[in-house]
Amino acid sequence: MKTIRGIACLAAVNLMLFLPVVEADVPMPPISIEPIYFEPPIVEATQQQKQLNCIELDNTIRYLHPYRYTYKDKFYEDNTNTMAVTLITADSIPIVGGLLGLGYLTYSSMVEEKENRRMLNVEQKISMLQQLKAELHCFE
Repeated sequence: MKTIRGIACLAAVNLMLFLPVVEADVPMPPISIEPIYFEPPIVEATQQQKQLNCIELDNTIRYLHPYRYTYKDKFYEDNTNTMAVTLITADSIPIVGGLLGLGYLTYSSMVEEKENRRMLNVEQKISMLQQLKAELHCFE
């Protein structure tokens, strides 16, 4: 019995090794990834910003610095997220508590995404202003 099974396995391996490989050329439809991944717009300097001197550029950058940071709690530091997860997992009526918990977690993640995009836009503005400072040789 073992020899018949061994011969069958050996025959199957030989067939897989010596059969020609045929690849199908199936065209894939183009899939738009724009709504999934956020690509920030490139910030260009306006004519008014190009006319600023070094001190005015420094002041503009200084006023933008508080907007570089988020003031929203991290996921595990936010007590409301803990409450929402507790509602989802330990509620006796899963439809009511689960929906409330999922709703808040969805809201929280959307706020965090909005914060991340806002901070990225501020970082880009600061980078553009620093580029203007470099063009004016303000660092010398």
